[in-house]
Formats: sequence, structure tokens, C-alpha cells
Amino acid sequence: MKISEIMTKDPLTAGPDETIKEVILKMRKKNVSGLPVVDKNKKVLGTFSETDVARALPDILNEAQYIPLVDVRELTNEPIKRVMCIPSTNITADKDVKDAAKLVLEKYRHRLPVVDDSGHLIGIVSLGDILKSLLNN
Repeated sequence: MKISEIMTKDPLTAGPDETIKEVILKMRKKNVSGLPVVDKNKKVLGTFSETDVARALPDILNEAQYIPLVDVRELTNEPIKRVMCIPSTNITADKDVKDAAKLVLEKYRHRLPVVDDSGHLIGIVSLGDILKSLLNN
């Protein structure tokens, strides 16, 4: 089975300068835990997930030792480019689902942006999509 058969077309995306707060709220509304980060031309720059925020938080807090604890919420005004995963682990629509499963295992990713030959976003495939397709075969 090909990625094109299981991917979600036109996935939710974010720009690198959107704030952590904006993107988390956007993700909550669509009930997703991560998304591709793209430029104005839909070229994939990286990925952003709740896990990326959790990993980066100790560094951000360490840099902000002078900020009183009640103001820590303001740190979510940082742009996502500060914590996003770069480079993105992408896949093309013509690849087999088994190729995606290998990538997910090797790179420890929960979602893979699906790109065309120029690196422009055309969809996304999640770990859940991959598992469902493998179980149904």
C-alpha cells in the first residue's frame, strides 16, 4: 500500500514565527498533537509537537531564571522555531507504508510530512495511520 492511499491531505500547519501558545491552541482545536512547520510556499521546514515543547522547557526555564514563576506562562509567547524539530523526517506519497514504518522506528517520529519532489507539503501520515494500514493487510 502506498502513502498516498493513507495520508491526510491538506493537514494543519504552522509557520515558524507563530508562538507556542498560538500553535498549541490551534492543535487543540483540531485534536492533533503535532504538525508540519512550513514556509509561505508550503515547503517543509520542520515539525512541531507537544513533545518538542516538553523537551525544550528545561532549557527555556534555565535561560529565564530571572523571571518570577508567575510569569513563566509568558514563555509560551516564544516562536515555535525555537523548539521545533529540524530537520523534518519527510516521506513521498509514492513510498510504501512499510517504508514509513521503518522511518518512524528509526527516527522516533509520530508523524511524517508527505512532500512532493521539491519538498512542498502535500499531506501527513501519522503513526496511527501506518499501524491501521499494516493491521488491515
